Amino acid sequence: MDYTGIYINLADSLTRRSDLERQLAQLGATDRYRRFEAIRGTQAGELAQTQLPAGQLGCWLSHLAVWRQAESEGRHLHVLEDDVLLSPFLLRVFEELQLDESSWDLLFTDVYFHPPPTPEQFAQLCAARQAFLKEKKVSLIDLRTLAFTGTTSYFVNRRSLRRLGELMHGGWESNRTIDVVLQQLIRRGELRGRVAFPFLTSLTSEHQRSTAGLEGPAIRGLDAFRQAWFYAAEPEAIYNRMTDCRCNWPSDPLLELYLNLLRGVLGTLQHDSV
Repeated sequence: MDYTGIYINLADSLTRRSDLERQLAQLGATDRYRRFEAIRGTQAGELAQTQLPAGQLGCWLSHLAVWRQAESEGRHLHVLEDDVLLSPFLLRVFEELQLDESSWDLLFTDVYFHPPPTPEQFAQLCAARQAFLKEKKVSLIDLRTLAFTGTTSYFVNRRSLRRLGELMHGGWESNRTIDVVLQQLIRRGELRGRVAFPFLTSLTSEHQRSTAGLEGPAIRGLDAFRQAWFYAAEPEAIYNRMTDCRCNWPSDPLLELYLNLLRGVLGTLQHDSV
């Protein structure tokens, strides 16, 4: 599969840049990826009317600029944010998928499941994970009926780059983040989105110091649930870290992480309603 890669990085995020470049070097992919200096939302001025925080506006403008930059290259595009953790076989898996170009617009390599999946969807994710552990085969999940957020790592079909830019241009004026608008377009069928499962990327520790303005205990629960679906994740260790637990592991740490996520969401809703 012929593609090019671009990673988004702020000028002063030197640690993130060096960590990501080290990962790319370990994959032998340094020549395939180039850096795009992230746009700061504070520099947009009146050109971008929105109530979003500056970090989220900068995210919008940076991703749109990357899509425009790649339009003329005639290749699929892999977009990375600089707090991504790459699996050793990420690029090989994508090349081996041999996707029909008419069947997809966006292919995510990990996402937040937010709002949380239904119990039925959670069971399906667990079954897909078990199938991977047995057969070592990555599957693709249709995102049209599965709520998600996150733009840490995704591929864009070369045929979709122009239309994606047109659909998303000015979307910040809705006061919704870029990933929420992408989710809406996929849910309505205007874009076709899939996610590789189990996830082929995850979040580094640098994500905890987000430059997009997202933080707090609710995000911790989302992060833990997301990290648990990484192909090499140890859900037991993630559960213990999330709960500061030093006791015996639960019989089903994935279920406990799911229930913890639901409790966090319900707690946030209850707080907001007061």
